[in-house]
Amino acid sequence: MGRRYCIIGAGYTGLAVAKAYTDLGLDYDHIEATDAIGGNWSHGVYDSTYLISAKDVTGYPDYPMPADYPDFPSAAQMRDYLRSFAAEFGLDRRIEFGTLVTEVAPLDDTGLDGWRVGFADGTVREYAGVVVANGHYWDVNIPSYPGEFTGKQIHSKNYKRPADLDGPRVLVVGAGNSGCDLAVESAIAFGNSEISLRRSYWFVPKYVLGIPSSKFDIGSVPVPKLLQEAVFRSIILLGMGSYGSFGLAKPEHRIFDQDLVVNQQLPYFLKHGRVAVRPEIARFDGCTVHFVDGTSGEYDTIVWATGFKTTFPFLRDGLLDWEHGQPRLVSHTFAPGLANLYFAGLVAPRSGAGMLLMNSSRLLAEAALLQQRLRTPVGDLYTAVSKPSARILAGGPELRWEVLRGRALLSAMAQLFTLRTLVSRPASAVPADTEGPQADSPIMRNSVLRPILAVARRIA
Repeated sequence: MGRRYCIIGAGYTGLAVAKAYTDLGLDYDHIEATDAIGGNWSHGVYDSTYLISAKDVTGYPDYPMPADYPDFPSAAQMRDYLRSFAAEFGLDRRIEFGTLVTEVAPLDDTGLDGWRVGFADGTVREYAGVVVANGHYWDVNIPSYPGEFTGKQIHSKNYKRPADLDGPRVLVVGAGNSGCDLAVESAIAFGNSEISLRRSYWFVPKYVLGIPSSKFDIGSVPVPKLLQEAVFRSIILLGMGSYGSFGLAKPEHRIFDQDLVVNQQLPYFLKHGRVAVRPEIARFDGCTVHFVDGTSGEYDTIVWATGFKTTFPFLRDGLLDWEHGQPRLVSHTFAPGLANLYFAGLVAPRSGAGMLLMNSSRLLAEAALLQQRLRTPVGDLYTAVSKPSARILAGGPELRWEVLRGRALLSAMAQLFTLRTLVSRPASAVPADTEGPQADSPIMRNSVLRPILAVARRIA
């Protein structure tokens, strides 16, 4: 297999991984099931989509978004940016488009000997390791209710524009970021719309005092959670005031226990009577939808903005440990007990992910380099700074701090491994003009331990 790796997915995350692997000189095949760069930005968003995080914190740190982009770029601008990023660093030339992965299996019990990857055309390849970066916003989740709805139904992932809806009576189910956008867009197209909420959400305005709210969730040093909550509660208070004045119940959950909704348009349309709030659905009867409060309504279209399921159809059952629909991973990346299998982007940060993606991708590349020299899964050693968890929501500072700690741990392990190797070798076996095995590797470059290695060489 020649130390070649397989990166699955050429979206926002997969491109960051490819850049990190390229920077560290790791050989790889880049696999993309569709015919385009961009992942969900190319085939999973509606025409009117705009970023909810500012361009400064969404773009990759070593390739900023164009200065003439607005604070919140459109989906088309995001696609152009990702294609430009891939072209700038030659990543696009290595992508195999229209290639579907159907199987990823370890060659031994733990993956230390590598992984077998099968494809839809029947071919099979073997790799030193695999990076799963195919995203978690593709396998749609549609809840089931008693009865049958005979009008049109469409999931938000498959919606592109108002022409996809039968009007004028539209019910949007779910009030995440997509649900709020589509309730407003339906109201613009048909005069009004309704939105069904199972629970209330915390609504964060896009701007606070002229500053994009996503910029309040930055930094690499973790801030106490109570202080973070206080900051975001203040932001919401400035943007929303009283929930009751919008016809909404105040959320009962703590502010960071569920996804935050970054939206100012839905409250505006609620105040103008263009969007009406309904409770959870109880049952269907033809085009009639009955709600849990005993009310009902007639609708032509239901838009399911009810999220996605996290699934990996190419991994066999039992390979991962699941909890509440999410795999238990170490730092959202490593599967306990498995080597050379890495998960990228399987997290929902509160703010822009540009810096986080690049740093976490570098961590993956550094882990792959270190794993080449170990017979223990790197992820199991990584539990020194992070325990396995199935939690997918996380704050920006915590994630960035966790990645920085992890990279420091990997660097320290690499240095100790080299130190041990040098001390155990005869002095005659260590050339005087070298700094030991793998010394020219980027993970070893500019090391603060070089003086220690020099002393160790003399001792050996």
